[in-house]
Amino acid sequence: MTVEVELKVGNWEELKTDVIDKGTCTGCGSCVSVCPTQVIKFVDDTPTLQERPGEVSEGEPPEDKCIECKLCYFICPVTESLTPRMQDLFGVEDVLGLYLNLYKAKTAVPEIASVAQDGGIVSTILAYAFQQGIIDGAIVSVTSEENPWIPRPKVITSYEELLKSAGTRYSLSPNIVSLAQYRDVVDELLAQRPVGEDWLRLAFVGTPCQSLGVRKLQYALEGAAIRPANLITLSIGLFCMENFDAAKLHQLIKVKTGLTIVQIIKMDIKKGALHIYPKDGEEAKTIPLEETKDAVRSGCHSCEDLTCWYADISVGSIGTPTGWSTVLVRTEKGKEVFDGAVRANMLTKEQLSEKGLKSLRRLAQHKRES
Repeated sequence: MTVEVELKVGNWEELKTDVIDKGTCTGCGSCVSVCPTQVIKFVDDTPTLQERPGEVSEGEPPEDKCIECKLCYFICPVTESLTPRMQDLFGVEDVLGLYLNLYKAKTAVPEIASVAQDGGIVSTILAYAFQQGIIDGAIVSVTSEENPWIPRPKVITSYEELLKSAGTRYSLSPNIVSLAQYRDVVDELLAQRPVGEDWLRLAFVGTPCQSLGVRKLQYALEGAAIRPANLITLSIGLFCMENFDAAKLHQLIKVKTGLTIVQIIKMDIKKGALHIYPKDGEEAKTIPLEETKDAVRSGCHSCEDLTCWYADISVGSIGTPTGWSTVLVRTEKGKEVFDGAVRANMLTKEQLSEKGLKSLRRLAQHKRES
């Protein structure tokens, strides 16, 4: 069934008024990636219109000028535009969303297990998809040696890059923005793989708000996706209770534990606390999640989706023991890839326990109601 879109679709100024100025922007990057003239940029983690001064001459390409196409408002995950259609297509009546199978799983690839967060599921699925030629690249978050806890979006195209991108940073990485320079990304991919542009296939890894933005891009039109989502063939969602402002989180950790960010090798959220692992091998330090609220991005408070309803496969640590991940296989595409990785002996799967399912449902309901 198709839901008619009769809701407000505004321009940039209305997006700024209705979302950004109200503090409900999630920083997903959808508006930045879809802007045809690339005048929407991130400034201090906030979408900002940056037009060049002066008028555009008649007949001149409108580079660096807003053309009021309204795409930014249309595909924003916070606005109601298209949301009824997405809810109808993907079914979100249940707090876990629609899914075909629910497992606990872990990687069977030692190289991935040594660098991955929890069960290493995302890295393993991407490794399998690369190996089988299912994808030509993957949109993920990466870090640098200079800023190991400041994530940034990137399109990776190799297993080596995949291993370097493994792990969780718990701060904003607007992954879809890696496709904002659409032509440059496509040309770079085509130089590596001589196929037609329509044959390029990317996996996308992101949080619930980012995944919804991608789905709006993919399903806004009947039979066609809006660029850059036309390149995305597989969506992997990350469970997300909330996301942190990086600067505030790092300061909070220093105050609560005495550790600077360069002294930390890993972070993990388990059993209602943020666990901080020092590089020197000392015992992990913990911060109760209720004490981290001041570092949470304001836009996260408007999100009801814990388990990434709009992905092909959703992955998180809630409901499973250390070293495992909870996996919701949601679509036939997700099932094809996940089952293939299991058959290739790259993943180990078991049914999620009743206790684990209850824990997952309880937290998902809590996020929806809070």
